[in-house]
Amino acid sequence: MELGAEKEYVGISAIYQFLGNGVQVVSGSLFYIFAARIFPPSDLGVIALFIAIVGLFGIVFTVGLNSAITHFISSNLNSKVYSPGKTLFRILVLGILLALAGLLVVYAFSGYISIIFFHSTSYTFYIKLLSLVLFGNIIFSILNGAIIGFEKFKISALISVIIWVIYYFGALTLAYIDRSLIDIIYGWIIGLALGILIDFVYLLAILARGYMRKHHRTVGSRSIFTYAIPVLLSSIIGYGASYTDRFVVAYLLNTYYLGIYNFTLLIFSGISFIAIPFNNITLPKFSEFFGNDQRAFIKSNVGASSLLLTYFYTPIALGIAALSPIVLYYIAGPAYVSGQYALIVVMLVPTLFISQNLLIQAISSVRKTSFFLYSSLGSLVANVIFSFLLIPYFGLIGAAFGFSSVYVVSFVILYRLAKKEDLVQYNTSGTLKIWASSIFMFLIVYFALHFMVERYGYSLFILPFLILVGALIYTVVASRLKVFSKEEREFILSMFPNRLNSIKKLISILVLGNQK
Repeated sequence: MELGAEKEYVGISAIYQFLGNGVQVVSGSLFYIFAARIFPPSDLGVIALFIAIVGLFGIVFTVGLNSAITHFISSNLNSKVYSPGKTLFRILVLGILLALAGLLVVYAFSGYISIIFFHSTSYTFYIKLLSLVLFGNIIFSILNGAIIGFEKFKISALISVIIWVIYYFGALTLAYIDRSLIDIIYGWIIGLALGILIDFVYLLAILARGYMRKHHRTVGSRSIFTYAIPVLLSSIIGYGASYTDRFVVAYLLNTYYLGIYNFTLLIFSGISFIAIPFNNITLPKFSEFFGNDQRAFIKSNVGASSLLLTYFYTPIALGIAALSPIVLYYIAGPAYVSGQYALIVVMLVPTLFISQNLLIQAISSVRKTSFFLYSSLGSLVANVIFSFLLIPYFGLIGAAFGFSSVYVVSFVILYRLAKKEDLVQYNTSGTLKIWASSIFMFLIVYFALHFMVERYGYSLFILPFLILVGALIYTVVASRLKVFSKEEREFILSMFPNRLNSIKKLISILVLGNQK
């Protein structure tokens, strides 16, 4: 298991990546909570549209270069032909040009964008300022992708912690002082400017260590765009695929049900931070294997990484599904409890196919990004068909199945294509044991919740109590079933240095069942 044998221990890097992504999720959530205390609901809607505008134009004008820069730098780290440093500057120049194009387009058409999103021109100046946020987002994502490409996972995570805290809480601080929406945008600009500065200075320090390689070549622009354009197109199609069910709910039902349904999906997206560190670490590692002509290592690590992701993600998703009524009650309010069955569906069905995250990284690492066009188109068609067929009869549950079909179809297509490239390897026995442990935990927690709610109502002590019970049940059952093989146990423990022997012992007991 080569992934665990790196000098910079992957386990420590993963912890930092979890920290970085966790801080981003928590900061974003707290941003909305505190913003709700500063601004009226109508202004919160405006902020949401600001974020949507930057997100949509960001997908278009990043053109997948944040993924491309990670891949090409990692795959050339040990190259005797290509220079990682020169590749960095080639992609960065392309990114700056595209970011400038995005800035000019948003600035020039700010009036039209204001009319489309806000039905008036009163937000034209705000959108002109958002063009700077767009520019900063694109450059920051590309620079951060470069740091990950050099496999500096800890630094990438620490920078993310600093920047996202400033990005969100700086904006809130300015808004609290002046009570103005424009201060939110100024806060975002300051946070991104600082992030770009830190990233750029750190990358210069990396390049000073010899990564420029004067007599080596740089990757051509054609190769870069051949890799990046399918990522762009599939991202746009995938964006539409993931929102189709919401549009159909709004069309066939009403905004009341859309509000409830949208909140269930917000909870679903909230646990995505579990998978993101796996994505951030495996893409550069797999790309390095590809550059070293070690495709067999990609395949073996897809299997090990998939099992590890499934081990952590599945019980959390099923735990939230089991606790769905009380989770919705406390996070959103009593009116949202009716969305519990939709939440159960979106937590159960997509989780069956969570390992497609690793398939995506493996496919990206061998430069077969055109495969994503097939999966995104298939997902879009599936969501349209299932949403229109099921929502009229089953309401939000039908919408949840339409949303889940995106993950089912995408996995089936990517699995078949990855198998043709000989990139697929799964531990079926270990995966079934994880699911057996998770389902056992789900059933106990689900029935215990309903019993306790009948007796005590939605008492505050129930949620933390059942979370602890569920975690204990899953940990004990999974360890007794011996989820991980001997080779996989060695792989996991090798992610941590010997100086952290206490952590290794704790992992051995809690995760691996202290198996000999």
